[in-house]
Amino acid sequence: MARFPWDIGIISFMVFPELMRSSEGAADKIRVLLEDPYFDLLEVMIIDDGEWRKISELNRVYGKKFALGLQPVVLTRGVNPSAINEDERKKSVEILIKEVRVAGERGYRAVGICSGPNVEGSERERAKEALIKSLVELGAEAAKYGMNVYLETFDVAWDRKRLAGYFEETAKIIEKVREQAKNVYIMWDLSHAPLLNESPEKLRSYPELVGHIHIGCAKKAGDKLLDTHPGFYRPGALNTEVDVAKLLTTLSDIGYRGAISFEVRPEEGQHPLEVVNSSKGVLLRAFQLFLESRI
Repeated sequence: MARFPWDIGIISFMVFPELMRSSEGAADKIRVLLEDPYFDLLEVMIIDDGEWRKISELNRVYGKKFALGLQPVVLTRGVNPSAINEDERKKSVEILIKEVRVAGERGYRAVGICSGPNVEGSERERAKEALIKSLVELGAEAAKYGMNVYLETFDVAWDRKRLAGYFEETAKIIEKVREQAKNVYIMWDLSHAPLLNESPEKLRSYPELVGHIHIGCAKKAGDKLLDTHPGFYRPGALNTEVDVAKLLTTLSDIGYRGAISFEVRPEEGQHPLEVVNSSKGVLLRAFQLFLESRI
């Protein structure tokens, strides 16, 4: 028998995508994840005070950890922490810091963020410098509450087209940030690997900078690669339990001590718990494969 060595989390606002638009009814939706002993960590979007009070009351029984996911704020609400225009960057950071404070006061463990749109050519270095500045500011605010900040790497050319994508380039950004903010790390997502033509092996080059992991699937639709996070085994889903097992092997080898969270989203006609339960099976089988490889 073997105990899984990492906390297991789930991104609640992907299982219930409506929570990206509004936190109305969040407590009723999140309850099923709180009650599930499989999960140690719940990643949540912005939740209003009334719903949070209900969730907090429920969680007195279960004692789950929470983290704030601000990626949808950057992806869909015009917030850009890597904006070259300083006024735009400052306004974006103000919005993000406000939510960091709320998360800290509620006792969340961490905050996830992503960069603004990809920038090529002569302006790229300026955008990276802007991102470094923003991450230092966010890290300083999060540190007041004992929280970490995780910068998630996205694709640069296929779908979301973010500035911070390739692992090694992002690592250089985080190294600069950590000269001033030691609580900022990289969040690496297995489902983004096919869009970046990367594998978990990349993590071996900067193991000390890896702070959080997402697992899920990229989707192939015709000649396009999409960042829609379908459930495992869905039509076009590219990642499998073999990929997850390879990731677990790498994480074990580099001494990773963070959490691993599912990022899966129901497609049309799917019940949310279908993608949750299939993911559990994938992680169980991947862990078996990992253990068998060590015998």
